[in-house]
Amino acid sequence: MRFTRGKTLRDAYNNGTSSIKTKYLWFPVTIDGETRWLEEATIEYRVKKEKGVIFDDYYYWFPWYFVNK
Repeated sequence: MRFTRGKTLRDAYNNGTSSIKTKYLWFPVTIDGETRWLEEATIEYRVKKEKGVIFDDYYYWFPWYFVNK
């Protein structure tokens, strides 16, 4: 069994790496009180860390802000 995705996310969190993606928002996305949907938007994602109850910490990509205004 390999858990390479968790290691990749942990490394991205430790390095402060971000990811920029452009997508069509079929469902509402709210960042800092601004909600967008049914349009194409560019979003910067960063890795966020949550404390795990039973297992180790949990890392996931979190939408940070809208790039285009």
